[in-house]
Amino acid sequence: MGLERRNHASERNALRAGSILLFACSFLGAISASAGEAPVPAAYYVGKALSGNPSLASMRERIRMKENAQVRAGALDDPKVRFGVTNVPTRSWSFREEEMTGKEVGLSQMFPFPGKLRLKREAAGKEREQSVHDLEEMRTMLRSEIRMTYAELSSVRRQAEVVRRTREVLRDIVGVTQEMYSVGRGNQPDVLRGQVESGKMREMLLMLENREKVLSIRLNTLAALPADRPVPDLEEFSEFVLPGRQDEMMGIYRESRPARMAVLARIGRGEARIAMAGKEYYPDFEVSVSYMQRDAMPDGSNRSDMISSMVMVNLPVWRRQKLDPQLREMTAEREMEARELEALDLAAENEIGRILANLANRAEVSALFRTTLIPQAEQSFRANVESYQVGKIDFPMLMDSVMTVLSFRREYLAMVGEMHMEKARLEAAVGKEWN
Repeated sequence: MGLERRNHASERNALRAGSILLFACSFLGAISASAGEAPVPAAYYVGKALSGNPSLASMRERIRMKENAQVRAGALDDPKVRFGVTNVPTRSWSFREEEMTGKEVGLSQMFPFPGKLRLKREAAGKEREQSVHDLEEMRTMLRSEIRMTYAELSSVRRQAEVVRRTREVLRDIVGVTQEMYSVGRGNQPDVLRGQVESGKMREMLLMLENREKVLSIRLNTLAALPADRPVPDLEEFSEFVLPGRQDEMMGIYRESRPARMAVLARIGRGEARIAMAGKEYYPDFEVSVSYMQRDAMPDGSNRSDMISSMVMVNLPVWRRQKLDPQLREMTAEREMEARELEALDLAAENEIGRILANLANRAEVSALFRTTLIPQAEQSFRANVESYQVGKIDFPMLMDSVMTVLSFRREYLAMVGEMHMEKARLEAAVGKEWN
């Protein structure tokens, strides 16, 4: 009777093992995220960041400052009012004794040489334009950082879900193996191997969960949200077609990259300042007019009041010590900005080329995983399940096939996430966003 009960128990365990393994086979073949609330798109976090980021608000105030500086740059110097007395005799301190004694009020105004104010306004306008492009560059970089963080977080969550569900299946398999071992139909090494693999998956899951926490904090911080705010469900990403060739991307970069526009604005400011330095070789003019009131003479005869006017011109004579070095300084500054533009273009060309190469490689590898490696690994797993049930392969081979499917699925999800991260980097490099 005892032997018969053990045989029945062994048959039940074998049937249970077969059903669980078949369930695992179908389960691993179509792992998907559980249904929940509608995922929050990356645009939500981008919008929050662009409206609430303090660095962007600071740059907007800087633009306002430069706008007012441009208005101020086109204004004349304040006029000067002069009050005084002239030719008062110290012997009597009388305003009626001497013919030229009088009380005087005057007004003077400095007028720069024609063209100087226009060039000052132009230079200030280029500074404002640079600040506008700097703000847009900050927005572009922030948008790219958010999209990269969002894509990585979405990928990590999907990888964690794959590991979590595979671990649940593996736990059932290990449980059946332990029952089979208890009735004498299994091996202790098989049980230990299953426990080791389950422990490895637990380690994977802990690492992914920690990475998820770090990325959630970073995403909230970038979006100017509370760091400990829970991040809801995110969109799942898939493969996409490459956006274009390198020459096309470089053309978009030259037209759209805010950082390049900012350097061009600095070059324009340098041109204006060179022209201003050249205008310093020409004089400025100060025009003044004054009115002198005179009292009557001691004998009662009236004296006419008097009006005076003059024009004063500064003499820019210190060419070697002042004007020539100033012109060379402005020219050197302009050339420095031109070299910075060349360096930026080279760096952008290198970055765009690197990103496109990485995208092409990841697209090929992702397609290989999706069309070949994962289907073959799942097919091998199903075959191993059937072979294990009839005793043709041992338990370690079955575990290897489970871990292979898990590894390929994780690598595929990580590769797709990296593709979207590279896409965000490309958008930042060229200054244009793609849907």
